[in-house]
Amino acid sequence: MFRNGPLPGSSAGYTDAMEENSRDHVVMRIVDRLAARYPEAPRPQVEVIVEEEYDTLDGGRIRTYIPTLVEHSARDRIYREFTSQRHDR
Repeated sequence: MFRNGPLPGSSAGYTDAMEENSRDHVVMRIVDRLAARYPEAPRPQVEVIVEEEYDTLDGGRIRTYIPTLVEHSARDRIYREFTSQRHDR
């Protein structure tokens, strides 16, 4: 029979926790860079954008480029949202 979840004594739960810590670390590094680059963007909103972009790309098989792709996508969204507000004033 098949089971849901890790087998007793396996390290699958440990691996999941490591991946989550890695994700959080990557997200926070990107948030820090983008918040510094776009000080007019509220940091909580930058965090939401970065997390959304990460979640969009997280299902891919090749994970090497996820941080770079997330940062580029988030940067483009922040630029569009906050530079247009600057010009509207």
